[in-house]
Amino acid sequence: MIKTLQNKNIGLIKNVFLFSFIVTYLNVQAQQNDTITNSIIKNVNCQQFTINDNLSYQYSKPKFFDFITKEPHDFGLMGSMLIQRSNLIWFGVSVTATVALLPADQKITNSSRNYGQQIGFPESHNYSGAIKMYPKNINSAIYRIGNGFTALLVGGGLLTYGLINNNYRAIHTTSELLEGLITSGLLVQPFKRLTGRESPDVAAISGVNGGNWQFAPSFAAYQKHTPTYDAMPSGHITTLMTTVMILSENYKEVKWIKPVGFGLMGLMGFEMLQSKVHWASDFPIAIFMGYIIGKSIVKSRITEIKKTEVSDVKAFQPKFHYSFSSNQSYTLAGVNMVY
Repeated sequence: MIKTLQNKNIGLIKNVFLFSFIVTYLNVQAQQNDTITNSIIKNVNCQQFTINDNLSYQYSKPKFFDFITKEPHDFGLMGSMLIQRSNLIWFGVSVTATVALLPADQKITNSSRNYGQQIGFPESHNYSGAIKMYPKNINSAIYRIGNGFTALLVGGGLLTYGLINNNYRAIHTTSELLEGLITSGLLVQPFKRLTGRESPDVAAISGVNGGNWQFAPSFAAYQKHTPTYDAMPSGHITTLMTTVMILSENYKEVKWIKPVGFGLMGLMGFEMLQSKVHWASDFPIAIFMGYIIGKSIVKSRITEIKKTEVSDVKAFQPKFHYSFSSNQSYTLAGVNMVY
């Protein structure tokens, strides 16, 4: 069965693009539902979208270069979000998970490769076409999900819909996805060049369990022998996590984006283990980075409008009327309480 699938490029391409098309279709449906229920409030400068009974998102009119001009602001937001208590806890969890996985990295890689062989996954990735675009086997299709092409495909669908329907949310989401790709690259590359960790396929040749670490290798060495230094953290995981966060936060009413996205992330993570591209400990920090990047980008674009229930407290607030009277021997005070 594996051989048959490997010989059918069209079927494999469908595996690569399936998630992208489903999410794009779902987002279009969400927009249409908003229109049907009159949940979109349109004017020249902003549009408002209902997320649930108590929350709406407001989007300003998008500008073409938002994905570039908002970058400095996003980095400022990332810094402020990083020092928030909840995010500091998750950062600590990601660091702890990384440290805990390091001793088991080689064993996890070997086990993953063995299982990959059992299900017919080759270790290498193979593509065809002028720019090596089309995957020639299943695991190559899975690996392609995290290289940014998924984000571009979804963004292309949203941009088309947004321009045709003058839908600010779809256009902003497209811009955010592109912004996420840029930001992920700007953050991941310095970390890779600083840690200088050997990839599993190179470590298999050097014979070092868990791979060598050469902190801050020279620029020339990194460019010439990239797999020797670029394992930590995983750029594919960071990129896909950023994409999932941007989509799920903009379309918060669509509940299955996260489960599907995280499921694909797990599948891609296994593929990268069995093909000896990454170690398991390369993933936790990458996941956290994608989370922070996605959340900060979305936060810079959306104005949340929360509907507070108007209570009738004032209607039931008691009113007090005081009266005083006296006779020859007593002075009387009276209180009349009215609801």
